[in-house]
Amino acid sequence: MMPSVIDHAIAFIEGHQKAAPTKPFFAYVPLNAPHTPIVPTKEFLGSSGISPYADFVKQVDHDVGRLLAALDQQGLAENTLVVFTSDNGCSTAANIPELRKAGHEPSYIYRGNKADLYEGGHRVPFVVRWPAKVKPGVSSALVGQIDFLATFAELTGAVIPATMGEDSVSFLPVLRGDK
Repeated sequence: MMPSVIDHAIAFIEGHQKAAPTKPFFAYVPLNAPHTPIVPTKEFLGSSGISPYADFVKQVDHDVGRLLAALDQQGLAENTLVVFTSDNGCSTAANIPELRKAGHEPSYIYRGNKADLYEGGHRVPFVVRWPAKVKPGVSSALVGQIDFLATFAELTGAVIPATMGEDSVSFLPVLRGDK
């Protein structure tokens, strides 16, 4: 499924560039991985030397890399905001003890995983690429997906009604390097 989703996203980007190269676009590209069911393609099955879940993670990396390469090839990378994140922590279906044995701690230093109320079940990767605006590095700022609404509204100049998004806070200043 994931290669097909990425193929469609790439086709959208290429088609958009042909039809309206100066017009901004928004693409939401939800991946089915690394999520259950854990089903890496044949190309990636066994590739990690750890587990099918680790193979699936390698496939995510590869497929997201294809999408980023398409942005590069279309000359869009510099001014395109790409956000890569997850909805929750690692599932126990990933065989967490096996991952730990291989030296990978899916919840980093935090206790818990997917479906837990502990931080390891909710603190997830949040990676941004926007070369024209965001300097490479690591931020200690705490942001949540609930903050997308306020951030994207500020970024685009959209007005959010007072009765919507009351808990959303823009993290655009963080992306720009402010505290």
